[in-house]
Amino acid sequence: MPIQSYRDLIVWQRAMDLLTECYRVARLLPPSETYALGSHIERSAVAVAAHIASGHARERSDFLESLTVATASLREVETLLLAGTRMCLLSADQIQIAMGLGDEVGRMLTALRRSLGAAHLQPAVVAAVPAVTQSGG
Repeated sequence: MPIQSYRDLIVWQRAMDLLTECYRVARLLPPSETYALGSHIERSAVAVAAHIASGHARERSDFLESLTVATASLREVETLLLAGTRMCLLSADQIQIAMGLGDEVGRMLTALRRSLGAAHLQPAVVAAVPAVTQSGG
């Protein structure tokens, strides 16, 4: 099935799953963190999916840039979730699903960026080096 819309992209669909899970996790935070850490987690998760969607409507180079920004937002989500555990506001069990989704979305973003030609993600080409032989002389 050809990709006709950003909604057809599996990476966008999984980013939306991450967004939903992040909203669920944010609701587990104490009320004092609703507008601080909770809101920041939610905004960052929205940004991941939103950058994938907005980039899909653009030229290849702009799409690559949007995917890079989505990846940065994803790292922000992960950092905020881990900060919640470090501050004993969330348990590792409470963020496990979100972190797993984050790993999956991250791998998909990297693969998509690579397939679109992100130079720094291409496999390194190792030039063949001629073997040096020692002559007994």
